[in-house]
Amino acid sequence: MENPLWQDIQSQGDNLRQVIDHLLGPERERLEAAAAFLRNDRPIAMVGLGSAAYLCMAPEVYLGQHGRPAAVAFASEAFYNLIPALRRSCVIFNSRSGETLEVVRLGQALAEEGIPFLTITNEPESSLARSSNHILWTNSRKDDLVSINIVTSMMLSTLMLAAAALGELEALIPDIQRLPEAMQMVIDQSIAQADAMANYIQGIRPLYLLFRSSLKGAAYNGRLVLEEVARTPGIALEAGDFRQGPNEVIDDRFGAVVFVPQGRQGELNLSLCGDILRSNGRVMLVGNTSGWKAGGYIFPILNVPDVLLPILAVVPLQVLAYKLAERQGYTPGTVRYISKVILSEKGIPNQNQGE
Repeated sequence: MENPLWQDIQSQGDNLRQVIDHLLGPERERLEAAAAFLRNDRPIAMVGLGSAAYLCMAPEVYLGQHGRPAAVAFASEAFYNLIPALRRSCVIFNSRSGETLEVVRLGQALAEEGIPFLTITNEPESSLARSSNHILWTNSRKDDLVSINIVTSMMLSTLMLAAAALGELEALIPDIQRLPEAMQMVIDQSIAQADAMANYIQGIRPLYLLFRSSLKGAAYNGRLVLEEVARTPGIALEAGDFRQGPNEVIDDRFGAVVFVPQGRQGELNLSLCGDILRSNGRVMLVGNTSGWKAGGYIFPILNVPDVLLPILAVVPLQVLAYKLAERQGYTPGTVRYISKVILSEKGIPNQNQGE
C-alpha cells in the first residue's frame, strides 16, 4: 500500500485544479463577498497558527506590493496581545479545521466584541466558521496528517482573495489556470531528483531556508515540513537579514536552501549563493535559476509569476523531507508528538506515546 503522505504529495496538481474550479465556480459569490469586505482603508491582519499562518506570508507580501498594508499574526499572540489592533483592522482567519483552540478562542473574543472577520477554511461548518461574518471554503483534498495539499491550496485561495480585493483577479486568472499543470511538472521533477537532493543535503543540521519577497511563505512551510516529516531542524531567514551577522555560521558544515525570485531580488539571492559556495558551504537553489552555472544544487522553476511561485517552490522541500525521513529509518508521515488538530494551548500532544 502506498504511503498516505506520498499520495498527498502526488495529488497536489489535481487538487489545485479542483480548488480553482470551485473558487471560480460555485464559491465565486462568497469569494467576491469576502473581497468586498476587504475593500476599505483599514490594514489587513491575517491570523493563523503553524502552516495556516505561514501560507499567508505570500499574500501579505503581494498586498504590500500593491499598496495595501497587511501583516500575519499568530493566533496565540493575537489573543493575548493584539485584540486592540484587530479592532481597527480587516481580520482574515486562515484555519484548515476551524477547531484549533487558540483560533477558536480568538474568533469568539472578536465575535463577542462585535469585531467582524472572515475565515478561509476547509471546514465551513467548523466552530470558527460559525462565528465568522464571511466564509471562503477552499474545498481542498484532506491530507492524511501533515499539511501538504492544504498548504498549496489554501495559499492559492488566500492569494486569489487578495487579488480579488485589489481588483487584480481577472488579470491573474490565466496564470492561475496554468498552475495545476505547472504543479504536476514540479512534482514529477522533485520525484525524479529526490535521491540527488537528499544526497546533497543529507547530514546538514540545521538547514537554513533563505528567501526574499513572497517566497517567505515557501521558506517557512518548507522549514515546517522538514521538521514534521524528516525531524530535521530548519531556520527560515530573510536573505538580507542573514547577511547581517548570521552569515558568520557559514563553513564546510553549513547548508542552505535559497529561494530565488525574479528581478533584482533574485539577483541578490544568486549573489548570496555564490558567497556561500566560496565559503565552502552547500546551497540548493530553488526558483528562478535561469543562467546560473556557478555550482550548488539547482532546482529550477521557471516562467512562473513571483506571486504564484511560493505555491510550487515548497514542493521540492516536501519530497526532500520524505526522502530524508526514509533514510533515517522511519516511515514518512508518522509523528511522535503532534495531532491533527491541537485542542489545548499547553503541553505536547502524545508526548508519552513514543514512536
